Amino acid sequence: MIYIDPIVNPVVSGIANANPDNAGGILGTFISGLVGLILVFASIWTLFQLLQGGLEWISSGGDKTGVENARNRITNALLGLFIVFAAWTIYLLILRFLGIGSIAGGGFQLSLPKLL
Repeated sequence: MIYIDPIVNPVVSGIANANPDNAGGILGTFISGLVGLILVFASIWTLFQLLQGGLEWISSGGDKTGVENARNRITNALLGLFIVFAAWTIYLLILRFLGIGSIAGGGFQLSLPKLL
């Protein structure tokens, strides 16, 4: 007979079994994951806007207002992506300056300081 482990919610089980003294680490992991999620959504949204702007440009048929709207959409998408990644870079620099997080090592995890 094959035994299959029950399905467990990793968020609830991870928090329920966590040490209360590591609350800063849990919060840091949450914030780090949230920042990563925002970056992924911003990148996907930018890709969607670029595709939509390209389709508008192609389907405008040489109409000046259609081409102008498509160009504005593409420009705004690229500008938005630049702003998001510039904010992320500033965020990492502030963390590095304060000594809160480590950028090296192929990954990024925010570890908040603990009170003794």
